[in-house]
Amino acid sequence: MSDYLVSEKTLAGFFTALATGRRLLAPQGQGDDCRLAETTGPVSLDYANTHLSPKGVFFPQTEKILAFHKLADKPKANQYQDLGDQAQPTVIFGLRPCDARGLTVSNRVFQNDRFTDPYWKGKYESAIKIGLACLNPSPQCFCAAMGGSPFGEMGLDVLAYPKDQGLGLKALTPAGEEILKKAQAEPADLAADMAALEKKAIQSQGSLDDYATINERKIMELYKADHWAKTAEPCLGCGVCTFFCPTCHCFDIQDEQNEVGGVRMRNWDTCMSPLFTLHGSGHNPRPSKVERVRQRFMHKLKYIPLKQDGVRGCTGCGRCVVMCPANIDIRSVAAVMAQASA
Repeated sequence: MSDYLVSEKTLAGFFTALATGRRLLAPQGQGDDCRLAETTGPVSLDYANTHLSPKGVFFPQTEKILAFHKLADKPKANQYQDLGDQAQPTVIFGLRPCDARGLTVSNRVFQNDRFTDPYWKGKYESAIKIGLACLNPSPQCFCAAMGGSPFGEMGLDVLAYPKDQGLGLKALTPAGEEILKKAQAEPADLAADMAALEKKAIQSQGSLDDYATINERKIMELYKADHWAKTAEPCLGCGVCTFFCPTCHCFDIQDEQNEVGGVRMRNWDTCMSPLFTLHGSGHNPRPSKVERVRQRFMHKLKYIPLKQDGVRGCTGCGRCVVMCPANIDIRSVAAVMAQASA
């Protein structure tokens, strides 16, 4: 695939071209208020990351998946309408590589050799994903330790980075190549420039060897480790970590109805809630927050890598580190997991 350049003078026209015939979602706002929103420009390039992860574009917090209403001539019968195919042509600009990587983790949950989720599939596959590399990762970021990179390419059609008040771009897929040509980006040779910037950005993060140690530990050895009660002690069970996490994908299904019909809703749920695993019998296999906290960290750092060829369920975006009201830091938990004994 090829490299391209968009100058400061042509930047506005570039975003207008991206939005032609498509919905363009891009970062809007600054700092903690930076969010993905529909726009035709201008687009913010000066932000650490969007406040929320982009998973809500493909997996909304609340989503109608089915509508039903009673038939007048058959009072006990319902007519159903599947609402799954709601995709529209979309370009997402400004995905950080950690978030794009996170979307690939969820994609393998929602689409695999056993199951395909139609509500995810249409939206995810119809979107063109343009990433924005991190030149200066924030202190809470640790994507490199998770196997990623501030210039990571996984899950993207195009990787962009700020260059001379414009953009340097690398096409990664045929769809990415096509849209850059349509937007009249200029061909360029940026390989050496991107490699140097990536090396500098990775060095700023330092390294964490604990994750390699966790990979080598047996599941039951980690599961039975003696630190989980202490690790869980400060947890409030609020679920904010799962709300902000780009790879959390648990949901609940609820029907909302009245005398004439209703809708079936899919809503985000969280493993940090005691109701999440409560059986109809009244039994709960995770009765206390100790079991729930253990599940969260084991899932991110051990279970998902075993299912996804080593790709971890944590992408190092750092949102949970910033947002946790109890100051639980997954990096510290990983260090304890790597060193603890059963």
